[in-house]
Amino acid sequence: GWIEASGKGTVYAYTVVHNNSPSAFLADVPYVVAIVRLDEGVQMCTNIVGCDPAAVRCDMPVTVVFDPIDDEFTLPKFKPLQ
Repeated sequence: GWIEASGKGTVYAYTVVHNNSPSAFLADVPYVVAIVRLDEGVQMCTNIVGCDPAAVRCDMPVTVVFDPIDDEFTLPKFKPLQ
C-alpha cells in the first residue's frame, strides 16, 4: 500500500555524469545520479540538484523537490538539506 513519506533522506550512493553524448541529457552535464535512502527506509534512484556536483557526498542529508516535466509528469529530485 501507499504511505506518506517525509521527503527527507540521505545519499546512499552516487555518480557524477560528465559526458553523455549523444543524449537528450547532454545540456544537463555534469549531473548527479544517486540512490537516496528515505528516512522511512525506502531507497530510490534520483538526481541531486541545487548544488555543485562536486559537493555531493555519501550520507549527505537531502530533501525532495519536485520537477514538473509537463502537464502529466513530475519527477521527484533531491537537494541538500539546508
